Amino acid sequence: MPSRKQFEESERLLRGFDWSKVDAMTDEQIIEAAKADPDSSLPTDAELAEFDLVIPAKSRRKPPKEAAE
Repeated sequence: MPSRKQFEESERLLRGFDWSKVDAMTDEQIIEAAKADPDSSLPTDAELAEFDLVIPAKSRRKPPKEAAE
C-alpha cells in the first residue's frame, strides 16, 4: 500500500503530465512504447490464456425489486 506521501507525489506528477501526447498516439504506438519500456510487463498470449475472469460479487447481486420494474 503506498504511503500518503507517495500518493501525493503521484497526484502531483499526474497533474503536470501532458496527456495530449498520449491522446495523439495510436493504439499500436502505445503498445510499441510499452514493449520498449524496461519497466513494463505486458503479459504474453500464454499468460493471458491462464487468466481467470473474476466478476466482483457486488456486480453479481440481483437488483432490488423496485429497480426491476
